[in-house]
Amino acid sequence: MSFRFPARWLGCFMAFLLAMALTGCNKLKLGYEYADWLVTYSVEDNFDLDRPQRNQLKDEVDAYFHWHRKQMLPLYAEFAAYVADSARNGLRPLEIDSGFARYRALYRTTMEPVVERSMPLLQSLSPEQVDQWLERQHKKNAKLRKEFSGSLEERLEHRYQKIVDEMEDWTGKLSKEQKAKIKVLNRTLPWNGNLWLETREKMQDHLADLLKKRAPKEELKGFLGNYLLDTDLLKSPDYRLKSREFEARMRTLIYIIHNSLTSEQKRRFIQQVEKLSNDFRVLSSQG
Repeated sequence: MSFRFPARWLGCFMAFLLAMALTGCNKLKLGYEYADWLVTYSVEDNFDLDRPQRNQLKDEVDAYFHWHRKQMLPLYAEFAAYVADSARNGLRPLEIDSGFARYRALYRTTMEPVVERSMPLLQSLSPEQVDQWLERQHKKNAKLRKEFSGSLEERLEHRYQKIVDEMEDWTGKLSKEQKAKIKVLNRTLPWNGNLWLETREKMQDHLADLLKKRAPKEELKGFLGNYLLDTDLLKSPDYRLKSREFEARMRTLIYIIHNSLTSEQKRRFIQQVEKLSNDFRVLSSQG
């Protein structure tokens, strides 16, 4: 979930690649070939762009994905291979910490070019286009707020089901005992949905103000850089604290769940991740 201006949409891209990889190399390749279209469609769905703006968007997205295929996919392959090796050698807290650090560095490298490439299109938006975008985001936020209005138990149950579904994609079916352990661990993770939504709304409003007042490029670029690369700078102190707590507890969850897997589940997980690494290498060499 994110507010979808051109730069931010690409922030979901790595998760998209992982999801596609689970369905096999052919579908991963097909998904990647259409990824530029998906990004373009998402932006156009949120902004009423004129023809020159659409052409500009297409050029920037095409250039980004050409760079991404050649420069980033090999790095994704290396990261996946690291995860497989860590799991094969016996996952320890140190490997989990290193994995988090490597992922952050990989994400930053992925997103750094997006900031600059977003500038021309964002600066070309009229106040009317910005207001139309903001109105759409307000509607989406209202829907999210309604979804978040359920009881804490309902929200935790929904998150638990998502964790189980994603785990079983990688490991195969989990036992009742494993699911019960995940359910207990899930309750130790803070639920930060309302803080996330509050931050999202503030960032949308601030972005709209910057665009409508024709803020200087460096000011706009600084905001995007903070949001995409240094998100903590835009969070409230309470949100920063709970985000760190979530991450620390998530590391514990990963360690405990990994140690609860059977030999066959670990083997399946390693095979999945190794295949993912190979798929990224093959995809990078094509096109």
